[in-house]
Amino acid sequence: MVAKSQGHGHETTLGTIVANALGVPLKQIKVVQCAPGTTLIGGHTGGSRTTVGVGSVSHLAALKLIEEGKALAALELQLEPSQVQYAKGEFSSKDSRRKVKLADIAKTKTVNVLVGGTFGSTFPNGCHISEVEVDKETGEPKVVSYCAVDDCGVVINHAIVEGQMHGGVVQGAGQVFGEQIVYDKTSGQPLTASFMDYVMPRAGLVPEFRGEEHATVSKVSPLGVKGVGESGCTASIPSLVSATLDALQTVDVTHLDMPLTASRIWGAMRAGK
Repeated sequence: MVAKSQGHGHETTLGTIVANALGVPLKQIKVVQCAPGTTLIGGHTGGSRTTVGVGSVSHLAALKLIEEGKALAALELQLEPSQVQYAKGEFSSKDSRRKVKLADIAKTKTVNVLVGGTFGSTFPNGCHISEVEVDKETGEPKVVSYCAVDDCGVVINHAIVEGQMHGGVVQGAGQVFGEQIVYDKTSGQPLTASFMDYVMPRAGLVPEFRGEEHATVSKVSPLGVKGVGESGCTASIPSLVSATLDALQTVDVTHLDMPLTASRIWGAMRAGK
């Protein structure tokens, strides 16, 4: 399974997994996507499966690299592979004071490590709570508070998780409050044919929100990770719609179809009490 990064930070996440397994600094790890001459068939990034699948395989590949490296280091140390131990990027033995660095082996030897694995589906969960105020005169909705607690299993990189959560929440808010494809009723031609006409979510749409992690270890992969990519957009849509309708209950508005634009809200308020 190969997952192409489209700005998700795979290089950081997968690199961290390998670095942790090898016990070396992240700066020593280089993640190469679509290497020339590769025969692997790649796939897109989706379904919150990259870290569960590719991350787990990367972890197993790093462990296998250590085992392959022990055999090469044993030749240098003139010992049996079973006498060689590994820690923090170095091969050593109790029977010898000499040490062989993994980086030095990599400079002179080429080790091709190919591993595979089957990992089950994960089921992340969480709770998102939002507060929305509506201007009585204009119908303009405003998100004044957004809090989220998510369980994505063992967290590899907190910044990556937070970034994906932020992006997902804003994506959901854009769908709730403005994004819509509009067609001409007569010809069926799209009227929102470019981003000049299509409402895009902006930084001011959602305030800085509070996010916390409540991790429970997954048992379907060696890393204990779960997905996180869809969490923000999955939870923000019902949360923001419910918060907006809660604010409109005072004027007897109990249902509105997305997007909840200011004009649509204003019209519903005028039609209500």
